[in-house]
Amino acid sequence: MIKIPIIDSHTHINSYNSKEISEILNRTKIHGINSIIDASVDINSAEIINQMTKKYPHVFGGIGFHPQNLTKELNKTEVDQMYKLITGNKKILVISEIGLDFQPSSPSREIQYKAFRKQIGIARELNKPIIFHSRLCADETIRILKEERAYEVGGAMHYFQSNNKIASELESMGFKISVGKPLLRTKKLENVINATNIKNIIVETDSAPQPFKQNRANWTEPKDCNLIIDKISQIKNENIENITQNIFDNTFEMLKHGSNWLTKEHLSKGLI
Repeated sequence: MIKIPIIDSHTHINSYNSKEISEILNRTKIHGINSIIDASVDINSAEIINQMTKKYPHVFGGIGFHPQNLTKELNKTEVDQMYKLITGNKKILVISEIGLDFQPSSPSREIQYKAFRKQIGIARELNKPIIFHSRLCADETIRILKEERAYEVGGAMHYFQSNNKIASELESMGFKISVGKPLLRTKKLENVINATNIKNIIVETDSAPQPFKQNRANWTEPKDCNLIIDKISQIKNENIENITQNIFDNTFEMLKHGSNWLTKEHLSKGLI
């Protein structure tokens, strides 16, 4: 039987030290995950991702400023660095991680709005899809996406935990719903995914260090995409091969939008 490729569409493996990065990526391949899209949160992490994509064939990248990492408005130097990294490395496939976060401890909303709009503008200029964060502000996120015409480049709401209304609005604009491990424990999210067209679903782990979990073996890693896909198969009551194939095709369709050179073989076998 031909193995259907699996892509983890959103990780932060760059947050680990170099030894652990190699170990995690080795486990990723052993467990049948063909490629990952590693996302930056600032310029430092973006530089690490840039190097990772050159070292590891199955690592692709996303460059962007996370809303919680914004201490001030984006300046020209930061924007220029962002442009240089994106245009200088074709394995940077998406603008990520960008978005809005309205937790009380988050940076000022004015700064977040400006950065989100600016980065959507960069995505549209460079014709790259966006992978965006939205916490406690789904309606506002939808509003900005519409006003900035982000649907022209597409992408996905990452680590989706919202409702049917938001999922439907995203689908109508051509965005994907990126599902992580919350699906394994949240009944309301099961209902949303059951109502979402399989053609609009992709998977991710949002993998990053989790020191709050005492047992290192329980930390989320890209290998856990298998658990998420299995859960979607159960929810949809459809065989796992069909679900896996749809999710791979959906991910490829999203990524190819801004990278016409990209083939399914690149995602399944890697690229240096």
